[in-house]
Amino acid sequence: MNKKEQRVQRAREEDIILTKVLWWILGAVVLEVLLLLLNKFYVNYTVDGIEVAVAIQSMFNVLIYVVPAVFAVLLVWALVAYKRGKGYLLPFVLTGIAFVLTVCTVIIWKFYDRGISLLTVAVPTVAVLALIFYLYQREFFFSACLSALGLLGVRMAASAAGNPVIAYGYLALLAVVLLVSVVAFRSMQTHGGALVLKGKKQEILAKSANYVMLYVTCALVAAVVVAAVVLEGLMVLYGVLAAWLLIQAVYYTVRLM
Repeated sequence: MNKKEQRVQRAREEDIILTKVLWWILGAVVLEVLLLLLNKFYVNYTVDGIEVAVAIQSMFNVLIYVVPAVFAVLLVWALVAYKRGKGYLLPFVLTGIAFVLTVCTVIIWKFYDRGISLLTVAVPTVAVLALIFYLYQREFFFSACLSALGLLGVRMAASAAGNPVIAYGYLALLAVVLLVSVVAFRSMQTHGGALVLKGKKQEILAKSANYVMLYVTCALVAAVVVAAVVLEGLMVLYGVLAAWLLIQAVYYTVRLM
């Protein structure tokens, strides 16, 4: 492949990435608008909007069964199409959309205003993580995901008094995730960025990946969450993880140049 063909191939790959990024942004914007409308007409409704709020509640009482059922049907369709080896892109896309809607429906139905508040923050967060996945090095994506989970851990620690089961359940799960992440990173570091599963190597990270940043992220998230539990969710702890994310963004942006 000559230099001209390489430029054309690279431009084609960049267009594909840009298209995926735009779809993620569009999906996040649409979902965020829907959440804001729910917050206005379903949570913070006025006296004149009581009928609308009741209608929305009735709708969710139906959607809580319909949306998961649709997701299950689409998942079966996607798996069948995948086994056939063709025509599985559309089923998987629709299944992904149905999965997101199922998660949102369950959270809103179960937690009402707190669920909507959580999703209002979670949607743009997931969109940003998608941008990092497509535009930056893979290790930055993993580090950003762990940092985001740490920020949620600080939030859970702050609300532990009101919801101890959910809060401490999440914190225990986060501890497991951090431990598994450290083991996986160590394995990938040993095998040149590949994760060995059942004797097969799966390339995950580049050989030039900076594992120090990943280990520091795991240690920092653990330390901040423990401090949040001890100090009952001190607000400054959010700033610690946010500052670390900013440092990583600068570092990995420089590496792209």
